[in-house]
Amino acid sequence: MPKCLGIYIEEDVIKYAKVDKTKDVLKVDASSVVFYEKENLFQTLERIIRETFSSKDPIAINISNELYNYFEVFSALKLADKRKSIDLDFEVLCSEKGYNKESLESRFILRNNRENNDKLKVIHISTNKENLRKRLQNFNGFKVVSATPITTSIVNLVDLPPKEDNVVIVNIENDTKVTTVIGGEVYDINIISNGMKDILNNINAVENSMQKSYECCRNTTIYTQDAQELQNVEDNDHLEDVMPTLYKIVTEVKKIVDSANAPITKVYVTGLGTSINNIDLYFQEYISNIKCELLKPFFIENASIKIPIKEYIEVNSAIALALDGLGYGDKGLNFKGKANGGEISDESVSEFFKGLTDWRKPLTAFDKMMLRILACVCVGIIGYVGISSAIVNQIDEKSDEVAVATQTVSDQLADISSQERTINSAKTTYETLISALTADDTDSNNSTVIQKDEIPNFLNRIVYIIPKQVKLNSIKNTEDKHIVIEAQAEKYEQLGYFKAALSTSGYLLNVKSNSGTKTDGVVKITIEGDLP
Repeated sequence: MPKCLGIYIEEDVIKYAKVDKTKDVLKVDASSVVFYEKENLFQTLERIIRETFSSKDPIAINISNELYNYFEVFSALKLADKRKSIDLDFEVLCSEKGYNKESLESRFILRNNRENNDKLKVIHISTNKENLRKRLQNFNGFKVVSATPITTSIVNLVDLPPKEDNVVIVNIENDTKVTTVIGGEVYDINIISNGMKDILNNINAVENSMQKSYECCRNTTIYTQDAQELQNVEDNDHLEDVMPTLYKIVTEVKKIVDSANAPITKVYVTGLGTSINNIDLYFQEYISNIKCELLKPFFIENASIKIPIKEYIEVNSAIALALDGLGYGDKGLNFKGKANGGEISDESVSEFFKGLTDWRKPLTAFDKMMLRILACVCVGIIGYVGISSAIVNQIDEKSDEVAVATQTVSDQLADISSQERTINSAKTTYETLISALTADDTDSNNSTVIQKDEIPNFLNRIVYIIPKQVKLNSIKNTEDKHIVIEAQAEKYEQLGYFKAALSTSGYLLNVKSNSGTKTDGVVKITIEGDLP
């Protein structure tokens, strides 16, 4: 009955999950989120290990502050030469950026380069040796079996059909780490500096407690534009502390999805950020052409669970690390083991084929492994001959699917054209407002109040951030650079998004609004701010 305790450590917060594997059936025995003071890290870890009865069980942890770099190597090189080439590229990079190469521990992943078939893509991951040593030192007396980057371990939770799914995993922890999986393999890793540390720190400035700030997040609900009506507004006191950060995250994620090297089929959201209710619907609203959902561990739905699934999703990082300790994931990325260990060298392969004619030579463990590989290759060839005929029969079926997909694209293009006409109509309205405001740009003494182009420029900008459901009734320059906007919409949250967008974009400073009034199903509010 193998068990492993996964512990994910970040500044101020620890997540843990103990995973039990019995006859290929996985279940989570214990899990939680714990906030701690920096000076009490060791005591907090020791308490978690004791409370989960894991003193003698394997423990899997994450590395921290890792660096991600990308190189290329020729695919025809021997493995030893590939390592030398990668090491040389990293040494040059360290020299350019002023890093001390000897102070860094590194691992790498080789991937087929989708842009150049003659080369392999290298995902190079490194972390400070001293930081790694100190982290491991916090577990003195306990059995740490792996220390891996969470960006690659998080893939353990997804049950990917081989070579079929292209997904993006958005792990919103203190920072946001975005892992792009193409063809069932990690292909890109991006770090977004915004994350839960920004949200919790904003709330903590009022609540003066990280634990209470976390509970406030759990009681915060995002109401999307498709919501029927606002409910429990009093539970959303900190919505303005949450939305600007989430807007920055979803904007960056959309850029990553749009620039991926293959069509993305799904976006998974996970991490501490999932404590915010409806966060998956918020992502879906901005990335509307791709399915967005919370990342559920692949084994959860088949397991007997006693707590809500969302409780597991919040500790997904710890569960993913525990799966590393149970043998899932890429062992070559374990920073506690040998650097990229376990790989087959070209020399070993050469010696194996040379020894095939020497029947007196005893079989080594490597020889037995190679014989198994050769047997699998033979079976694969036989299978290929049989499957190839079946593939020919499926070509006609795929042609029909292509025709259906073509029709779907045509329908989507028609929808885009309709939306373009709506935007152009709104633009004409805003240009009329610009002309009216320009005519009133001077006071009664014919002295200029503000620069001539400031209000037209401001109006041109808000064209791109105003939700299409929001209608502007008036825009006034009451004094100096003070702008008063009267707007209306059917729902409060549409006006809330508009106000947040004005503030986060920097188009207005000192943005504030009244509580608004709702008459005959229409909400009207006044938004005020100063031009920068």
